[in-house]
Amino acid sequence: MKVKKYKASTMQEAMNLVRLELGDQAVILNSKAVKTSKFFGLMTKKSVEVIAAIDEEPVNKIVKVKADLPKEYKIDKEKNTLPVDSGNSNEIMASLQEMKRMMRGFATENKRDPQLPDFFYELEGKIKSTDLSGEMIEEAIEELYKIWFVNKDLSKTQMIKFLQSFFLDEVKNVNFNQNMYKKKFISLVGPTGVGKTTTLAKLAANAVLKQGKSVGFITTDTYRIAAIDQLKTYASILDAPIEVCYNAADFQEAKNKLAHLDVIFIDTAGRNFLNKEFVSDLKAVINFEEEMDTFLVLSLTSKLKDMKIITEQFWEVGIQQFLFTKKDETTSVSSMYSLIHHYQKGASYLTNGQSVPEDLIAATKETVVDYLIEEIK
Repeated sequence: MKVKKYKASTMQEAMNLVRLELGDQAVILNSKAVKTSKFFGLMTKKSVEVIAAIDEEPVNKIVKVKADLPKEYKIDKEKNTLPVDSGNSNEIMASLQEMKRMMRGFATENKRDPQLPDFFYELEGKIKSTDLSGEMIEEAIEELYKIWFVNKDLSKTQMIKFLQSFFLDEVKNVNFNQNMYKKKFISLVGPTGVGKTTTLAKLAANAVLKQGKSVGFITTDTYRIAAIDQLKTYASILDAPIEVCYNAADFQEAKNKLAHLDVIFIDTAGRNFLNKEFVSDLKAVINFEEEMDTFLVLSLTSKLKDMKIITEQFWEVGIQQFLFTKKDETTSVSSMYSLIHHYQKGASYLTNGQSVPEDLIAATKETVVDYLIEEIK
């Protein structure tokens, strides 16, 4: 093995020297930033020192990844290995780690590695512009580097397919279940303006028309007269009874009156739930610990930071799943994936319009990831 040390002003210059003398098969053994003193220590100059090596024996060719990226070519995250024919995985991983450090150096200096195609940087930029967490963004980009390192002939379409597989794998253990009629009571909670009442009507219409269930409504939204009138209109269309509750006693009485029905949908007041006091007020009226599934309704037009705060506020009431609204009013839906991944809590439905009951989409891992990929393309 031939080993040599290189010193340059930047990592890019050092890597160019390595490639020029040792070629693309060279392995980076070590790299570090160093300072050189001049004029009796009064001035220092920053530079990069790289130790590289090249095997005297030719390295076996790396297995190429197929267009559809089958399972056997995926990175093993637990073992952190790459699909290669020979025992050179350690050298390849070392080179990969160095390439990642080099890429960060390029990003800091606003430079590009000429080895990487333009679409790679396009995808990287799109991923960074999403509402994914910083950690998830870094992992996704790292996976791009890994798969490109294994096969430098991948097209943009193939790279996107890999990203799709990666994002699906990240939520593989999250439960997505549209069968929300297992329990007698279904309550929707969430902040004002997210469309809870209209969504409730869509769910009820779906239960009546597609599930053949008898339904009823309870509303605790006594802060807005218009909300009560709106729900009464939907109840009339579905020929479903409705009860208006102002306190815990009213709520208990309403439950008794509607006990003969299959499913009872509960509409709650939309308040500023950034204030925890309003969540406490809601719990004083509704006993969320009974035979009830609670769905947190969030608008995709909201800021991710606010959505997380609201989720934390409602966490103690026992959220079954998310329900996202207003997909038709935004082109950015990565916040949905971000919440699902962060809390490992699935979504039941999405809404993409005001029509009842049409604009209701069943949420699955595949649909959520498809929307995310569409944003990244």
